[in-house]
Amino acid sequence: MIRQGTRTSLHRVSVENYFAVVEENETGGRYVAAPGTAGPWNAQLQHGGPPSALLVRAAERCVPAHDTHLCAVRAAVEFVGPVPVGEVTVNASVVRAARTAALVSVTVSAHERVCLHGRVWLVRDRDTTTLSPSLGQPVTVPSGLPDLGGDFPYHDTIEWQAVRGSMRTPGPGLVWARPLHSLIAGEVMSGLQRVVLIGDSASGISATLDWDVWSFVNVDLDVHLSRPVEGDWVLIDAETDVGPSGSALARSTVSDVLGPVGVTAQTLVITPRNL
Repeated sequence: MIRQGTRTSLHRVSVENYFAVVEENETGGRYVAAPGTAGPWNAQLQHGGPPSALLVRAAERCVPAHDTHLCAVRAAVEFVGPVPVGEVTVNASVVRAARTAALVSVTVSAHERVCLHGRVWLVRDRDTTTLSPSLGQPVTVPSGLPDLGGDFPYHDTIEWQAVRGSMRTPGPGLVWARPLHSLIAGEVMSGLQRVVLIGDSASGISATLDWDVWSFVNVDLDVHLSRPVEGDWVLIDAETDVGPSGSALARSTVSDVLGPVGVTAQTLVITPRNL
């Protein structure tokens, strides 16, 4: 339920944003997903990246408004059920708030059914540059490289520069990527929002199975960051290990223009597509 004091926007989706706000407050709200959130398996269902980014945004907005020195560095998202390309409801609550860190629990629901459940850690921003290696000068993101090779709406909302591999080339992949759209109109995505939005593609970047024969949907997404993300681009260095019992593990090292910044992991469920 939306409490008094909410702000409301037009119930309208722009192709330049992943979501439009219907109404919201500091603990969540209702949103309409744009067609560009659709994933590779079903045009009526969202790719895991956009709703995961919306979940992280809710966690970041839920922490006390006066505390501007917390940075979201970890997200654990469980995909309880498919997320439709349509209206979703987000609810966030603070589980723990301390001087050095805060833990927020978030659900994303549709039709009164929980689709995503996640927890996000935010850690106090403190200067530890004397303890960490120097990051050096930013690298230049290459241009003119092949596209990732996907053919579905979410894919088209991202600019891909594939250094190695593609969605149709079995094996590990190394890809620079940056979103072409905003998550919400008028807002700049945080580093963790951007990493979960793109990092959920690691299993596709490093796909080892034939997309036409096998389904390999992830049931979770774990992201850890060691520091704030610098710039719009992230580099996903991904690989997938297929197990003998119907599951697989996709993992990646995430870098920005200054170097390695985090890791992702996804548990995949392998199913023949003709079943």
